[in-house]
Amino acid sequence: MRFEHVPKRILTVPILAVLLLGILGLDGQLSRIDGAILLLGFVLSVVYLLRLSKRGLDIKPTGEVAKTLEEAEELSKWKSFALLLLSVAAIIIESEMLVAGSETIIALLELSDTVFGMTIFAFLVSVEELARELPAAMKGRPEISFGNVVGSVLAFFLFNVGIIALVSPVVVGADVLMFYLPLCFGTVIVVSLFMMTKRIPRWAGGILVLLYLIFVVGGYI
Repeated sequence: MRFEHVPKRILTVPILAVLLLGILGLDGQLSRIDGAILLLGFVLSVVYLLRLSKRGLDIKPTGEVAKTLEEAEELSKWKSFALLLLSVAAIIIESEMLVAGSETIIALLELSDTVFGMTIFAFLVSVEELARELPAAMKGRPEISFGNVVGSVLAFFLFNVGIIALVSPVVVGADVLMFYLPLCFGTVIVVSLFMMTKRIPRWAGGILVLLYLIFVVGGYI
């Protein structure tokens, strides 16, 4: 992936998101107050990115980009609303099925809930995101792929964790503080450094895949 313009201000947002979660979890728990702070951080991040966009500070692809989105049939208002409700219902039902099925897998593989959530469960969730990001990159729109990655970091580390902590305080284990969060933070730094060069070659992609394997294998050690 190659980029023509990569504002450093955008690159700092996901770094600060992971850092904020790590700092709030240093005491071993994410309280409801911490959840509120994370949600506030999410809102401020979105507002900040929108302000940068209005000022023309966006991730821009290199060269002329051909039109990649095919014109789709415009849906009626009610049909769109019905599809939205159907999708939400499907997500809720599938989530319950996934949780129910995961209990057997956790017991069979003798995994902790944290390891399962950060490896198998996270991989299943990420496959759907990969299906959105890969076509955009292949069609010359790497800024869409990177934007989706940044958005996922903000959603998971700030919005999702913030909501969960507000509903029920979360215990942050030593393995999370000593291994998972530092590796997440380091990975975001590595991606940002690659982005500052305005290109992510295949060998850089290999390094990121290696970091992911270290993330997965480390959970079993």
